[in-house]
Amino acid sequence: MRKKKNKVSAVYLLPNLVTLGAMFCGFYSIVSAINALYIQSAIFILFAMLLDGLDGRVARLTNTQTSFW
Repeated sequence: MRKKKNKVSAVYLLPNLVTLGAMFCGFYSIVSAINALYIQSAIFILFAMLLDGLDGRVARLTNTQTSFW
């Protein structure tokens, strides 16, 4: 008997990629603040906020959200 491989659709990865982008922006913001680049740090915090809000919306639109209890 052959086993079916569990294929992960690209749709399931999309919200996770948006979350990863938000995490990268937050990390880069911290690095920028350490290097005294405060304006650049603030800009990346705003990008992280935007991506964080977009993450939930993308998950709901693609019907890939998980239950939160």
